[in-house]
Parts: sequence; C-alpha cells; structure tokens
Amino acid sequence: MTDAVLNPAPVSLSTPEQPKRKPVVDLGTRMAHASMALAFLISYVTSESEYWRLVHVYSGYSLAAVLAFRLVWGWVGPASAKWGLLLRRVAMWRVWATKIKQGEWLTRNFWVGASSWVLSAAVLGIYAFSTVAIASGWATYNELLGDGWLNDALQELHEGLGNAAMAVVCIHVGLVVMLRVWRGPQALRPMWRGYANTSGRG
Repeated sequence: MTDAVLNPAPVSLSTPEQPKRKPVVDLGTRMAHASMALAFLISYVTSESEYWRLVHVYSGYSLAAVLAFRLVWGWVGPASAKWGLLLRRVAMWRVWATKIKQGEWLTRNFWVGASSWVLSAAVLGIYAFSTVAIASGWATYNELLGDGWLNDALQELHEGLGNAAMAVVCIHVGLVVMLRVWRGPQALRPMWRGYANTSGRG
C-alpha cells in the first residue's frame, strides 16, 4: 500500500468564503427611485393625450409626492440618502476636469469614474427639471395665469421641461447600461438590492 492510502489527506469541512455584503443604498431611497421612475414614465407617455389627461395630472401629483418624500428623506434618512453625499459627488467635476488636463482621460478607470459622476449629476438634473415641470403643469392645469398667452407660455415651458427631463433620464439609463457592461452585475446591485459585494465579482 502507498503512503497516500495509509495516511489519507484530511477532508476539509469548511465552506467556501462568501463575499461580504456592504449596505450601500437604503430601502427608502430605492423605493423613491423606483416610484419616481414609474410616475415620470406614466406622466410622459400620457402628456400628449387629452383622453389620458387626468392620468397625466394624477401621475404628476404622484411624482410630486415622491419628490417631496425624497426631499425630506435627504435630511432625515440614513447616510446613503443624504443630500450632502449627492452634492459632493456632483462637486467632483473639478477632479475629472483636472484629470482631463493631465491627459488621464484615455484610461478605463477615468471613464468609469466620470460616468459615475455624470450619473449623480443626471439625478440632480432630473430632480430639478421635474420639480419645475410639476409646478408649471399644476399652474397651467388650474389656469392660475388666466386663459391667455401667459398660460400658453407656461404650457410650453411645462412641455419643454418634461422633454428636458426625459433627455436626462435617457442619459442616466444609457450610463447605467454602460456601467453594467464595464463593471458587471455589481454595478446595478446597490440600487436593485441595496448592497454591494466587498470581494469577488458579481
């Protein structure tokens, strides 16, 4: 008999090390994100139809409620929901501008990081455009400026802001898809499930 048969190697009963999960995005922020996306989509799709006008109006009110919640949640919610975090990310534009001047814009890491910055700026833009669009739409629907040219101008503003918000949404979604391709499934996991793996891929 060989030594291997007489003295078999011990069998390891330990389980493989599982990737650690790090909480990144809280439930309130994720619910607000999903609710806002749905309300905005319904508002945009029904914006040109008189038949669906009430659906457009009430989806706009729903969007306003979600924005109000997100505003308050940004002050009283956990660290991942704070407005300061979003504003700090947007303020990183100086860093990326400096990297461009230094010739670092040809690296993959630069574009992944810059894309994350654009995502944050897009979120802020969507909040801003949607807020003004809701206010102008409410004023138009209730004819606060009468039934003349001022109301028509406000209606044009409302439609223009809605289109601007949709353009920013398209940029946002396009960057999410690009980050998914570059970084794999973990790029979407924080907003989808609320956590990211601290080790491993996926």
